[in-house]
Amino acid sequence: MYSNNSFNVPFVRQLEGAMHPGRAIAIYGNIPHHASRFVINLQCGGAPASVSDIALHISVRFDQNCVVRNTQQGGGWQHEERDGGLPLRRGGHFQMLIMCEGHGFKIALNGQHFREFRHRMPFQRVTHVSAEGDVHINSVSGVIGAYGSAHQTHNPSVPHVQNIGSVYPGRCLRVRGFIPHNAYRFSVNLATGPSMDYNDLALHVSTRPSEGLVELNTCRRGGWESGQQLRPCPVALGQSFELMILVDDYCYKIAFNGVHFAEWPHRHPYQGVNHVIVEGSVQLQLVSLEGQPRGGGYAPPPPPAQVPFYPSPYGNNDYHHHLPNPYHIIY
Repeated sequence: MYSNNSFNVPFVRQLEGAMHPGRAIAIYGNIPHHASRFVINLQCGGAPASVSDIALHISVRFDQNCVVRNTQQGGGWQHEERDGGLPLRRGGHFQMLIMCEGHGFKIALNGQHFREFRHRMPFQRVTHVSAEGDVHINSVSGVIGAYGSAHQTHNPSVPHVQNIGSVYPGRCLRVRGFIPHNAYRFSVNLATGPSMDYNDLALHVSTRPSEGLVELNTCRRGGWESGQQLRPCPVALGQSFELMILVDDYCYKIAFNGVHFAEWPHRHPYQGVNHVIVEGSVQLQLVSLEGQPRGGGYAPPPPPAQVPFYPSPYGNNDYHHHLPNPYHIIY
């Protein structure tokens, strides 16, 4: 379940379903330049963290240059774990993934394994995620009422036409699927209506692995404009893929499989876009529009072009931000 509620820090949100080995929580956000410290908790119950049992307490402390891990039980803190340094920086984006295993939690920061924390209480007691301190939280996966997508479709047939409502800077279209071995091409289009023939296409992304290229273009009033063909094609026949299109103030930012690929300037006002249309040789697993207006006070600006979207080190999943996998676990 997802909604467009903002994450006003501090917050406490309930997990969707039970905690279990193989489950991961992905947290994505932005750290202010003035940050001193912030906290992420996996806790038992929805009461404030100060009075809840906390199975995993992660305190990112810039004032002490460390990430503290601990457990709170029965109103008292146990012994701290402080090793590992501080791989995050003020003024930057961050991603934290917490993977539950039978013996403990694995913690990854910005796509790299950081530390393990052995269970000090039954992981089955974890029901909520909370955050507090100097941090802007953009998204948290797997929680009820999480900022995420109100326009999400799983395993749609192709061609696929989906009303995505309005788009604006800060929103991100995520398309996940599989490219058949005999595929020729497929396209993902941001359109002003449900028809490629009768509506404008603000952005046309034609992925052609058989030709080794991706073509970007805009179509207005029935006519194609000057397009751009980019080589090599970042995806291959017979493989899964994830395409992300991030709406920026002046352009669309496009990423394949967690890596920034290209930008396309707005030739058509993005305010007119209300549909996504997918056609061609592709098997879709997910089409999702995610995000919140930047004016919400917490959503970070998009990463610059040279910075990849942070990947997951834990393999393919239904959450956010994917790629290198030090654990070789699929969840």
